[in-house]
Order: sequence, then C-alpha cells, then structure tokens
Amino acid sequence: MSDEIKQLDQKGLRDFGLLIGGLIAVLFGLAVPLLRRHSIPWWPWIVGSVLVTLALVAPKSLNPVYHGWMRFGLLLNKIETPIILGIVFYLIVWPMGVIKNLFGEDAMRRKLNPKMDTYRIPSKARTKVSMERPF
Repeated sequence: MSDEIKQLDQKGLRDFGLLIGGLIAVLFGLAVPLLRRHSIPWWPWIVGSVLVTLALVAPKSLNPVYHGWMRFGLLLNKIETPIILGIVFYLIVWPMGVIKNLFGEDAMRRKLNPKMDTYRIPSKARTKVSMERPF
C-alpha cells in the first residue's frame, strides 16, 4: 500500500466537499448532540456550510483540505490497523488455535509420511479426459 495521496479533479473535490461538509453538519450538528442529549451546537453547521459552499463555488480551493484529510486518514491507518488486527488475533484467532490444539485437531489435516519424512501429499496423475471438463 502506498502513502501517495491521489490527486482529485474538480468533480472529485466537489464530491469530497459536499460529502464531508454534509457529514460534519449532520453528524456533529444533529446526531451526536441528540444522542448525548445536549443542545445543538452552531460550529458544525458553519464548517459544513463553508465546505459545501466551497464545493459548489470553487472546488479547487478544497485541495489543501482534501490533502490534510487524507494525511490524517493515513496516520490513523498506521496507528489503528496494527492495534485492531492485534486485538482480533489475540482475542479470536489465537484462542481458537489453542483450543483446537488442546483437542488434537489439525485444521490442515497434516499427517507425517514416515517414508519421506515430510507432510507433502504426492499429486495424483490426471488423465486427458479429466482435463476436458475440469469442473
């Protein structure tokens, strides 16, 4: 995965401004205050209105906002991804492996071939007829 931020054209920047402006206004101006039973603040509506207005009038002016937003997203990606994957591994995958191992189950159904001292299973030779309709 590259840390390079994709350049957006005028339509992409307009879509970005409309989406983020609308989300900020609705999420922080309505949803969060109503869920927490607080009064409705004015700042999300101003920020959202500015972003929507810039998106409609001068989308190219949102380029610095877009790049800052994307850098913030990349930073969160570097911090949160290892934490979330670590939690998933140590709370789900690792305990399942330990439990399966305690009960003697092998998910790969490996059996050691004593003649060859390997777990490899030799492939069966295929006939020409089996290759005509493989599925």
